[in-house]
Amino acid sequence: MGASKAVGPAAAAYAAALRTAVDDFLSLGGTQKDIAVAAHVAPATLSRYLNGERIAPREFIASLDAFLAARGRPLDTNVRARLIELCGQAHEASGSPAVQLAHLKEELAQVRKKKGDREAELAALQRHTDQLAAELQQALDRARRSDKDRLALEGRVAEQEKSLQHAQTYTRQLQTELTALHEQVVLVQREVKVLRRQNQQLLAESAVRPGSHVEEPVSGVSTQAGRAGRKTSQSSGSTDREGKTKEGRRRGPKKTKPGSRPRERAPQTGGQDTADHRGAPVLDLSWTGNEDPRTFSKKDVGGGIGLLAVAFLLLFGAIFGWMKGDPTWAYVTGSILLVAGVIEADDMRPPNGVRRLMRERTLRLDSTGLLTSDSSGEQHFPWTAIKKISVHHTNAINQHAPLALHIQLQVSSAEADLVHRPAGWPLDVDPPEVCQRPPHKWANEWVPVCLLGPLSGPDKTNLQNTVAAYLQNPLAGIW
Repeated sequence: MGASKAVGPAAAAYAAALRTAVDDFLSLGGTQKDIAVAAHVAPATLSRYLNGERIAPREFIASLDAFLAARGRPLDTNVRARLIELCGQAHEASGSPAVQLAHLKEELAQVRKKKGDREAELAALQRHTDQLAAELQQALDRARRSDKDRLALEGRVAEQEKSLQHAQTYTRQLQTELTALHEQVVLVQREVKVLRRQNQQLLAESAVRPGSHVEEPVSGVSTQAGRAGRKTSQSSGSTDREGKTKEGRRRGPKKTKPGSRPRERAPQTGGQDTADHRGAPVLDLSWTGNEDPRTFSKKDVGGGIGLLAVAFLLLFGAIFGWMKGDPTWAYVTGSILLVAGVIEADDMRPPNGVRRLMRERTLRLDSTGLLTSDSSGEQHFPWTAIKKISVHHTNAINQHAPLALHIQLQVSSAEADLVHRPAGWPLDVDPPEVCQRPPHKWANEWVPVCLLGPLSGPDKTNLQNTVAAYLQNPLAGIW
């Protein structure tokens, strides 16, 4: 064997640091053979590493650290870093290309390992960033929904405040109306007392002078009572006019509006239908609109039932208030019940509200068909367009449902688009729903075409006979 190769300063320093790292293990009874087996090198190779004759690779430092850590004596972090630094210096100082190439390969492997570690960390950071972005988007969506809910709540609160203001205004109006009604009730009570005294005086005078007729009113009657008497006399006069109108309503020719098609009118005889120039029956009926609505309408009891329900609830409240020692409820309930009684007492006299709404109208049945007219114009329905005719009550007007002449149109008729409102229907009251659209002819829907007035027995008979003369189906309805 030749002389040993000279060891450079870098290699010697590296070898000395390795010996220092294993001295503690060897001093405790460990052997170089144990280290060599753990590092997967020959004992002679380990000896050269420690003598500096051969430069130990970086993998040896990692194996040595793992071996010592398994025995509870790991390398210090600074010692390990110093060994790695000296290893690099020794490889760089070595003149052997093979050693330098091995060192470069080790450094390249270390760089690749670090790159992989950094890429793994970067991927983990990217995943964490994506998760944070998703959570942020969810938080933004929740914030937007919260804003929408807040705006919706603010809108509902504003609507409720507006409804509350309307309710307060309506309550004040009701209180004002209740006060006015209470004052009217007081006036009515006074008039009733005056009229009662007047009636007693009239009875007393009749008993003193049997058979005599009292023409002069009794003195001392209040102004309201005088007005009530004048209203009674006016109602009697209007009733007389109604009688006169009823007796002569078929005598004069019906006025025709400008632009409407003129029709022949046969002379009328009292209470009988007449015939036109071809011998066909003709029926003419007309009403002035001043007739008593009770003679051709029925009272809608829905409002009365509701009023009774309210009265019952108020009476219950009054009893409850009386039991609690609060008389206010009793006073208020008594006043309201008295007002309700006065309102319901309106049924004892002609419903003037309905009478004021009624209009003048005429009804004619002749060989050309059915003709109705009022101040708004005329409507004509030929017999070929009519399937059936009926007389029954229609929609209520001011709680009174008047009698009306209804028709069913043939499916093939084109007159459905011409139907607007029944003749005589008040202009300030919406017509029935079927008159606000084309009627459903396929459903045999009844269409009111004329509000009827009072009809005598001969009028009903003439209407039935005239319908039977022109239609196969007899007159239907309440008769």
